[in-house]
Amino acid sequence: MSTHAASTLLPRLARWMVVVVLCCSLGFQWAVLQGIAWTGMLISFSRDGSLVEAVAKTFDGEHPCPLCKAVDKGQKQDQEKSVQVPMKKLDAILVQSLHVVAPSPARMIYTPLIQQGERRVIPPLWTPPRQNPV
Repeated sequence: MSTHAASTLLPRLARWMVVVVLCCSLGFQWAVLQGIAWTGMLISFSRDGSLVEAVAKTFDGEHPCPLCKAVDKGQKQDQEKSVQVPMKKLDAILVQSLHVVAPSPARMIYTPLIQQGERRVIPPLWTPPRQNPV
């Protein structure tokens, strides 16, 4: 592997790792797993009946598959963990360490703009047309 390929691979890999970590921290893994579960349920239910029946059974909530149950359990555990974090302490830490500084009221000084066109030395070659009075 050349050094150029290695130098471009590392930043890309780091960016993808940041995206994956951000998605996991937002709980997107549960949405992906739920989508996989629904797809599997649609396929298995459509084998036994029509597509309309398969869609109805998949999304009615009365026929959950084992993966749906695992996703539901995992989401509940994540919600319990997020509730246990004491927010008051976290807010106090952020407020104490955050200092907001207003911008200085200094005025911007611009150079004056002089709008004056150059005078023509040579007169125009033709005169503009004039409107005849009616």
